[in-house]
Amino acid sequence: MQAQASSGLWELLIWILTGSSLLGLPPGERDLALLKSVPPQTFVYFEWAARSNGVAGAAGVDGFAADPEIRKFFELLDAALAKVEVVNQGSDDDVESGALHRLRPLFPQLVKLISAHPGCFFAGFEPPPPNSANLPTWLRMLAGVHGGLILSSGDDTENLWRSLNQSLESIPEFKFNESSLTQSIPIAVPGYTLVIHREGPRIIFALGDGTLARITDGLSGRPPGLDTNPTFRKGLERVNVPRIGTVGWVDGKGLVSSITAALGPVGFLVRPILTMTGVDAIDHIVQVSGVDNGEMIQRTFVATGGRTDGIMVLAAGSPIQAQQFAHVPADADLVLATSISLRGIFQESRRLLQSVQPLSVRIFDEAVKQLESELELKIVEDVLPAFGDVLVAFDSPSAGGLIATSLVVSLEVRDGKKAAVVFDRLMKLIEQSLSGEHSEFDYGESVSLRQQSFLNHSIFYVNTSGASFSGRISITPTFCLSEKHLMFAVHPQAMKAQLRHLNSNRPGFDKQASSKVAIPAGDTLSYAYLNGPRASNLVGSILPYSGHVLLNRLEEEGVSMDSYSLPSAAAISPYFGDSTAVITRQKDGVLIEARNAPPVLVGMTFLSLYRNWSATEFELLDAFRKQRANGAQQAQLGPAENAVVPAVAEKKDHDEAAREKAKANPPLERKLAPLLLKALVPDGMQQLIPESALKKLEEGPSPAAIQRREEARRLREERRQRRPIPPR
Repeated sequence: MQAQASSGLWELLIWILTGSSLLGLPPGERDLALLKSVPPQTFVYFEWAARSNGVAGAAGVDGFAADPEIRKFFELLDAALAKVEVVNQGSDDDVESGALHRLRPLFPQLVKLISAHPGCFFAGFEPPPPNSANLPTWLRMLAGVHGGLILSSGDDTENLWRSLNQSLESIPEFKFNESSLTQSIPIAVPGYTLVIHREGPRIIFALGDGTLARITDGLSGRPPGLDTNPTFRKGLERVNVPRIGTVGWVDGKGLVSSITAALGPVGFLVRPILTMTGVDAIDHIVQVSGVDNGEMIQRTFVATGGRTDGIMVLAAGSPIQAQQFAHVPADADLVLATSISLRGIFQESRRLLQSVQPLSVRIFDEAVKQLESELELKIVEDVLPAFGDVLVAFDSPSAGGLIATSLVVSLEVRDGKKAAVVFDRLMKLIEQSLSGEHSEFDYGESVSLRQQSFLNHSIFYVNTSGASFSGRISITPTFCLSEKHLMFAVHPQAMKAQLRHLNSNRPGFDKQASSKVAIPAGDTLSYAYLNGPRASNLVGSILPYSGHVLLNRLEEEGVSMDSYSLPSAAAISPYFGDSTAVITRQKDGVLIEARNAPPVLVGMTFLSLYRNWSATEFELLDAFRKQRANGAQQAQLGPAENAVVPAVAEKKDHDEAAREKAKANPPLERKLAPLLLKALVPDGMQQLIPESALKKLEEGPSPAAIQRREEARRLREERRQRRPIPPR
């Protein structure tokens, strides 16, 4: 069987074969020598533990990994991958694929071997030597970079060493020396060395002069390693978990210093830009994932010194309070909330543009003016003060929801009068947009904004109908403004159920928000809760029906498995509780904590199902439109004898409709053209530019002008062809 290319499937195989708690599999032993093998000033480091087989009968992820059905699934997958490797090894004469084709079947097994054992990746920077000043800037930057990949492969060292070198043979000019433990890998960067080395039970990739010697010395514990870096140690203590699966580290301050130093004189120009944008606010990032009492935990701390300027304005929202969940039904199985300072983002974006490029801020101002003209409202004075910072999305079983099938999104209202004006203008703009973008002539469908009254509230929804919607599953965007919230729902039924909840005195989610999610100290900026048992029941109920989609995608790559191999709901649901995530702003940075992420098999199934559904949707629409086009062509050929042909618009009418549509919705570059022109003209001179000229610039040339240009181009081409060829 030949492995066929399939969009996005290889990353799925990587996900399911890689280990650690990142992907729903428990971590095993770590190699503690890895932290000592890299220099203290390393600015990027990522380490992973071995993959564990779990513990039969244990709670949480350990019991999940050891469940007989789960283990059987992985055994069948390994066997299928091995068959793919054997079959493809016999096809060396494939002219089209060549060396990459021979490498392709080795890749899943390589990932499996690598992820089954501890390992790490790291990168650092040292100032290049003085004699590199005459090198190009990009090469001078590379000259100081060093890094490596260390694999503690244990008993699999011999197999992994052979597989890696076999895969490296696909690189031109690579020659394997069987008598040496160090193999040189040719690379295109002048003066750089890349080697693969076997050191006892470890395999090392080393980039840069002296890197291999530094790694081997570090493994012995002689020179100080990253574990002696005080900032790293302090950050690790802050996010530590009992059983570590992965460790990540980014030295932001060191990275910025290294880049600016490598750029030389140009670095003095780059550093102020980094300061203005707030990039230099990120001192360091430290991440740890692992397991505590069977529960998967991932913690990340971003040290910013408490700054909220530049890009860190995203962390400047007001803290989320429990009472902001009062409108959410208490039985909600999905609750997502985030706090973003819209006013702060608007003002900080303008400040950054003004600092970096004055022309950009003029374009920004002109775009705002155009938006304000369409809204007939001022952004800063009318729109932003009308609403708060907290956005909440939720789904409720009492509203007929199942995880997200009755999703409602709400934005808190601060000024009811201003919010009503903004909402009214938004609905009018949506109505105008729908009438301009969707015409029955183009797609055979009808799309309109409609309004209904329910419990003293006005509900607006986008109604769709027509042949192209037949048999399709689609949402019905629905909008409503209450006294306290601007709400959006995926269909009118969810909105009516939410209004009924607000009209009742039933309890809200605010009474239990703090007990559902473990919230660290600090200001809560994001909050996420997913009912684990309910989500597991959903997965278990659809897996027998949707699992074949995943298997089909695997089969496209040559991995043959039947539907019996999929685990049952009883092999998934007992091991996982609620999934939660929270982001808190602290005095010196931002802490992100996630618990009990769904197992990788669940994510793979939903991703495959979504991709299959979206592909089917596209194929159905494409087939429908081709059918309409064929019908129009057949009608223009003339009716058969005694045949009745439905009326079809003439081509002229079609061209006119297309031109009218293009005028109503010009491409982005034409929309930006008037803004750019205004930005280049001083304020006192803008009044001299006729509005008709700007409108003509946005609409583009008329059909007559386009025809004249085409005729002139044709005449020029004819004259060019008639010219005699000059003698040589």
